Amino acid sequence: MHPVVMLEPWNPWPLIFPAAVLVLGAVLAIAGRERRWVREIGYVLVVAGPLAAAAMLGFLSGTWDQGQRLDALVELGYEGPTFSGGEGIVGGTPGAIDFAATRDGERVEGQLVPLGDAQWQVVEGP
Repeated sequence: MHPVVMLEPWNPWPLIFPAAVLVLGAVLAIAGRERRWVREIGYVLVVAGPLAAAAMLGFLSGTWDQGQRLDALVELGYEGPTFSGGEGIVGGTPGAIDFAATRDGERVEGQLVPLGDAQWQVVEGP
């Protein structure tokens, strides 16, 4: 039987900060009608907020997912797991993720196969 692990999805609460920057920028852009420097700071923040959100969405979610997979495999006794390839998004759901690790001194390869509801099955073999 193949073990099943729970990989909690990323929580996007850190995106509150760039959203606050965007709102502050809009307020400054509107309130700074009389003062050019205040209005220009507002414009910069209006542009910087969404750019920061996009960067955070890409980097933080990937880092979180990688950490969850790593911790789950280490908990099962795998040493030094690395991830590669995989099937990506298939039909709106994540596909299987390939991994390689050491277990009991031997190099093993396998896949993390999504079962739904944050459950993933660890399947060893090519």
